[in-house]
Amino acid sequence: MKVSKIFAVLLVGVVAFLEADLWQHWHLTGGLRNGNLHAIVLAGGLVGVGVIAISAVAFLTFTRRVVAWGLSVRRKMRGLRWVVLAGWLVAFPYLVLYSPLRDKFALESAHWWLYLVFSAGAAFLLASEQQGSVTLKDFLRGGLLTGAVFAFLSAYVNVSAYPFSLTWSEGNRLWDYSVMFGRGRYAYPAGKPIFAYIDKGRQFLWGLVFLIPGVGIAGVRLWSAFLFTAPYLLFTWAAFWKPKKARGTAFWAGLWGFLFLSQGPIYTPLLLSAWALVLAETALPWWAGGLLVTGAAYYAAITRFTWLLAPALWGALLTAGVVRTEEAWQTAWREKGWWLVGGGLLGVLLSGQMTKFWGIGWALLQKYLGVGGALKAASVAENTTVQQPLIWARLWPNATYQPGILLGAALAVAPVMLLWWVWRRRGAWRLARWACVTIGGVLGTLLVVGVVVSLKIGGGSNLHNLDMFLIAVLLTTVVFWRQGGEAWLRAQRWTQWEQGVLLALVAVPMYFVFLAALPRHIPSSGQWQPALEAVRQHVQRAAENGGEVLFIDHRQLLTFGFVKDIPLVPEYEKKYMMDQAMAGNSAYFARYYHDLARHRFAVIISEPLHLLTKPADGNNFAAENNAWVRWVSAPTLCYYQVAAVFPEAGVEILVPRERPLTCGQLLPVPPQP
Repeated sequence: MKVSKIFAVLLVGVVAFLEADLWQHWHLTGGLRNGNLHAIVLAGGLVGVGVIAISAVAFLTFTRRVVAWGLSVRRKMRGLRWVVLAGWLVAFPYLVLYSPLRDKFALESAHWWLYLVFSAGAAFLLASEQQGSVTLKDFLRGGLLTGAVFAFLSAYVNVSAYPFSLTWSEGNRLWDYSVMFGRGRYAYPAGKPIFAYIDKGRQFLWGLVFLIPGVGIAGVRLWSAFLFTAPYLLFTWAAFWKPKKARGTAFWAGLWGFLFLSQGPIYTPLLLSAWALVLAETALPWWAGGLLVTGAAYYAAITRFTWLLAPALWGALLTAGVVRTEEAWQTAWREKGWWLVGGGLLGVLLSGQMTKFWGIGWALLQKYLGVGGALKAASVAENTTVQQPLIWARLWPNATYQPGILLGAALAVAPVMLLWWVWRRRGAWRLARWACVTIGGVLGTLLVVGVVVSLKIGGGSNLHNLDMFLIAVLLTTVVFWRQGGEAWLRAQRWTQWEQGVLLALVAVPMYFVFLAALPRHIPSSGQWQPALEAVRQHVQRAAENGGEVLFIDHRQLLTFGFVKDIPLVPEYEKKYMMDQAMAGNSAYFARYYHDLARHRFAVIISEPLHLLTKPADGNNFAAENNAWVRWVSAPTLCYYQVAAVFPEAGVEILVPRERPLTCGQLLPVPPQP
């Protein structure tokens, strides 16, 4: 099936728009006048791609001959073409994320321009030797493979031995992961527990790497990147692996599933729970499957309390997916529904999280809907989930998340739901009424939960809180795939409308991938070495004088031995302090202010603190910033002064003020022991 003329014309229009945007942004006109080498190279690339695209549409007969000649040349490559394809696929993320020219390709339009170019090249290299042309199927495959390689490699940009934090919470997250299996790295009483603000599920999975003796910061970052990539692919390939006749297309469906889930992204523990559910449902007898589902539900529940019902709901969805007639409803529940759903509920009960779940749910109903009378403050005094406000503006496009939660969610799933509709019209799937109600109820419930959690202060920067919903959408697609969607895809009898849906299925996830992708920017040793030496000098001097050293931030310096022999102070960790600040926890901060007032710490290591508040409109994470300034920055800077600051490394060294200030008016609550 040849690519239709209308799509070719649309493609030329898109390329022309992107090239005009890039030409203006790169200031190529002025650069060419001055003979700038970068300008010449970039302008040549833009003109070359533009000429090729226009020629391909204007001279279709000539284009077909050129493509046929190119395919004959490629045929002579034999096995070498796979080597060329591998290099071609890696070149795209290298240019955008890793190369010295990465800043030139920082614009999203540059990402799209290169994506189209490399997808077209991949399509050419993937095209069948017998067909003599490049088809829409080849372009879809090229786009999937190019996008999946880009999304996969973008997760590894921060793998390095750089000692300081690369994102707001990265350094302290690395510290969190180490506590379960690597607590021997710290100078702390052996029998005394170390509090880390992380759930046991994530701490266990990410902490496994600390079982390797002497593992360094680069190894832990590599393990983290692996967990955000490989399990995605393995799960989606496993999900689309059946029926047997689908094995030929399952590889490409798995790549699409990887891109679809990357729109979140999805935390790996939840992904592993979904993977276990799929394996239990497709490859195990009921007793083994039930045990696996129970374990998966238990793991999800101890990882995040909002996940505890997800495996049971997914089990109901997969059960409903085989009910084509009303008579088959009871049979489906008798054969597998009871142990899929029952195993999910049993895992929740074993986790002991159900009481917490219902308590928080009831408190939220009291707080926002007034159900059950006035909210008793004492019942939720320590519960930051209930105390933290919802930021409704993040439903719509905003500075924290460009598309907003509602539009982002709608855009992420719209092509998939259009595909379901296409399959339904083509008779690829049929479900009984109650099966449709069950699937719709599961999807609706998980969507509402995800949206509400995304609106909580501290959230809403992407779609990761819609993780349960996105996995449910993928599993629904798997249900329809098994009934007949795969056969429709393999037949390739697509109308132009259906071709557009398929192109959107590939293009839309790339929007979210590009939105999240950040190029590699690791400071050189000349930039961070002075900061590390200053930290070492201050903390060693404080320790020699018997003073305590508090690492509010950058605790990874202790984890990986960049700073040695310093007793650990586990209190007052950055992420936990931010959570308490967003909840306005007066009792917690009264103790912190008491410790500041009596200069308990000889040195405090933090990110650079400031006193600048932000207006709520048009500022990224303005509410979170203002809570931090009010509860943490202003009180800390009142009792402590800056001894040294290194903005490039994100480090500030604080020592007690020699001349105490009057801090009472700055403190939200008075100090109390």
